[in-house]
Formats: sequence, structure tokens, C-alpha cells
Amino acid sequence: MVPVLLRNCAPELIEQFVEVVTPISDYTYRWKLNTGSKKEKHERADLMAVTGKPILTIDFKTAKRYRKANKMPHQFRRAAWTDLTVEVYL
Repeated sequence: MVPVLLRNCAPELIEQFVEVVTPISDYTYRWKLNTGSKKEKHERADLMAVTGKPILTIDFKTAKRYRKANKMPHQFRRAAWTDLTVEVYL
């Protein structure tokens, strides 16, 4: 599932830069970005056992700022919103 603020991105762009999407729970995903270099299996991080903080989390506040910055319609209603958290890791 692609978050609402990434739905307008070209799928090829997401496929090029997102190496792995790991569902953690309902509405929570971890994305491992493709840095351009392949790692050996023993060098790869286990996204189910991450101990560091993500470089970005997309939540209601982030989506609302994105909507305003891009002059998108006012269709975000907090009462009807369920946070979709996408944690992005390098």
C-alpha cells in the first residue's frame, strides 16, 4: 500500500528507490531505501528488529503539511483519519 501523499508519484520512481516494504502492523510499514549498492545477506538489516530511529515518519501532521504546501484540496479530516505510518530507513 502506498501512502496517500505518494500516490501521485510514478510507480517506477518508487520501485527504483524503495528496496523493501515490510508491514509491521495495521497502518504501519517500514521502507528500506535502495542506496544503489547491493549488500550481502549478512550485511542487511532485519527490518523487524530495527533499533534506530527512522529518518522520516509520515503521519497526519506530515500529510497535512504536504497537502498545504502543494495546494491540494481540503479533504483531510482528523476525525476520519487513521495514521498511516511509513518509517523510512537507509
